[in-house]
Amino acid sequence: MREVRPSSAALGLVAAFAAACSQITSETELRTIVRPDAQPLLSEERVVAVAVEARWSQRGSTLEVELRELRSCRTVAHLAARQEERIVRKPDAMIYFEYGLAALALGAAALAFARPELFAAEPSYDAERMQYIRDPKTGLRIGGVFTGVGVGLLTAGIVDSVRARDRVRVSDAVALREGPVKPCDPPSGPASGRAVELVLGERVLASNADAEGRVRFSLPAEDQTSELSPETDRSPRALAATLRVGFAGALPITLVTPYAHTTDAPHTGTAHSGPR
Repeated sequence: MREVRPSSAALGLVAAFAAACSQITSETELRTIVRPDAQPLLSEERVVAVAVEARWSQRGSTLEVELRELRSCRTVAHLAARQEERIVRKPDAMIYFEYGLAALALGAAALAFARPELFAAEPSYDAERMQYIRDPKTGLRIGGVFTGVGVGLLTAGIVDSVRARDRVRVSDAVALREGPVKPCDPPSGPASGRAVELVLGERVLASNADAEGRVRFSLPAEDQTSELSPETDRSPRALAATLRVGFAGALPITLVTPYAHTTDAPHTGTAHSGPR
């Protein structure tokens, strides 16, 4: 039988051992658990939506606008809770390859120790014994090499199995419990300091609301723009205009021309924006 060198016999298994390191993928799962009878640590009101109401009054060439914010709130309760951070780890198929190679290596080691003559060199003739004999040392050395490789592969598999175990970390946390949306207390207030623009045809008049949410515009003379140009028929007619109020967007309003029709009885109206 051809001699099998220990180094060449274990070379394939050592290379496989180097390539058999299992890759571990992990995912993190967070879960917050609140006791059913937990009492709020803190409650607060949060504004969740704001709408703008514009009330206007036109008297002659003066337009007065009163802006109010319509606020919607939600009660948010802070509750003591427990947060569980679960790290889910999953090994790839290489971990089974490690255990398989370990079993093969240890099996080969057991065979080499039990039948070392199978791994010996060609038999030599012993003149004293008058027979051919095989040296078992080579088989024993190969058995030792395979034992080391098998133990290494088995250790790698066990280490990867430990690394692949899930981990759970528990810590104190605060959970938020939101209530239904309802009008704030108070439900409205002046929209003070808002930048307001009055768009009238191609003309744009700009101003800012005061602390009470009021703003005043002086309308352009009726003979300065085509939209306000006097006509033969002096009967009152509606004139479309737009109020731009910051984040609230454009609010359509109507004016009356000629202005003289609003001197004694002002023209009034109300416009609302959608909640934002």
